[in-house]
Amino acid sequence: MNSSTTHFPAWPPGLWRRVIIQPGSNAHGAWIGGALEDDVHHFLMRFDHDGTRIVKAHAQTLRHPWSACPGGATHIAGELTGELLTQVAARDPFQHCTHLYDLAVVMAAHAHDSGPTRFDLKVADRIEERTTAILQENGVELLRWQLDGTSICGIGAHAGLDLKQLSKWKQDLPPRDAERATMLRRAVFVSGARQFNPPPGLRAADQGSHRLGVCFNYQLPQAEQSTHMDDWRFDFSESGEPLAGFDAPAVLGAMG
Repeated sequence: MNSSTTHFPAWPPGLWRRVIIQPGSNAHGAWIGGALEDDVHHFLMRFDHDGTRIVKAHAQTLRHPWSACPGGATHIAGELTGELLTQVAARDPFQHCTHLYDLAVVMAAHAHDSGPTRFDLKVADRIEERTTAILQENGVELLRWQLDGTSICGIGAHAGLDLKQLSKWKQDLPPRDAERATMLRRAVFVSGARQFNPPPGLRAADQGSHRLGVCFNYQLPQAEQSTHMDDWRFDFSESGEPLAGFDAPAVLGAMG
């Protein structure tokens, strides 16, 4: 499809996800923290590390769509304690909360940064399967995709590629470019939750067998017990902004 003759909606309205990565240190050594908030999630995580290995991990789910999500925080913190920073991305993502796992991978990659990084990912609400997705890093736009379904249109560096095949084509990208593409793809996929209106009492297992096993919440036995939360969604494209006023050094430094 020719993007020059096709309308691609702009944000707002749409999903706004913000991720803050904050390095720090205390009397016990170095730590790297991460905060993530979007329309349907608000998670925090911190690793204490010795430069090579995670000495201790902490995770919190402050706002989440399913009742089993807090268990995913406990699970990933326990699994990553003692892990090499270089091996965090090698973990099986299907055994973990998708968003905490993604956050952990980015944190591990930035564990030796000297200053904070803020990512803003915005995905316009779709019109006839088309959308525009952008990634800003520290306020600078570095990625802009016009998408028809999962295909990237236009004339940019990723034009003609499909998000469903990102695990293959990101191997040809420099590490930081691959990181940004992975983060923006996740935001694109999460953006569909804005149109999801669950019926009362919905369990994760009620979503169908095709969903089972895709993340911690959809693993058995928690999928049979996990129910959809009330007051789980906020539209940041209408008012406010994610992680507004968040004091990353203070909040993440106090975790544990």
